[in-house]
Amino acid sequence: MHSQIARKDCWSLLDRYLGAALGAFLRAVRPLDVRQSTLSEAERSLLCQLVKQAGNYYGPIIEIGTLLGMTTTRMALWKSARQRIITVDNYRRNPWRLPPELHHALAAEVLFGLVETGHVEQVRMDKSEFYRAYDGPAPALVFLDAVHTYEDTKVDIEWARGVGAAIICGHDYCERFPGVVQAVDESGRLAQLRGSLWSL
Repeated sequence: MHSQIARKDCWSLLDRYLGAALGAFLRAVRPLDVRQSTLSEAERSLLCQLVKQAGNYYGPIIEIGTLLGMTTTRMALWKSARQRIITVDNYRRNPWRLPPELHHALAAEVLFGLVETGHVEQVRMDKSEFYRAYDGPAPALVFLDAVHTYEDTKVDIEWARGVGAAIICGHDYCERFPGVVQAVDESGRLAQLRGSLWSL
């Protein structure tokens, strides 16, 4: 009897927490254009092409910058069935100013099915720590969409090259993020650019 009451109280608390979390998210998002945090149709087309090309290589797909996992989910639909995606974020930055715990919880909800079935590994970690700790095979593809400063983008590209990534690509090569443009340009000739999605 006591366990049933405790279980009921637990579910009640969880329901209230999720309701509050969703309410906070919707209040935060309402004044913003959510499309600013997602890829355009042209950018999705190029990323789809690159992810399918990555199926020719052995290693995983590594995404630096999960946000809410929407791009992760699309890549999971495009990837080879044998590949997994490792998506990395510290959940301290988002356009809605959500606290890290709530940000992480929302992304985990979006990715729940893909994580449970082994298609995606959701890593909550600073990217610099992940770079130091990574000891897996050379990635088939590294998709960079985290911090958009010159210094960070340069470090991201250098790491991807250092671990032997077959394909290196990223988002936000545009006037709004001159640091990305500079770091990418210094790294070599662009192979492709569609919208603000680039590949080397």
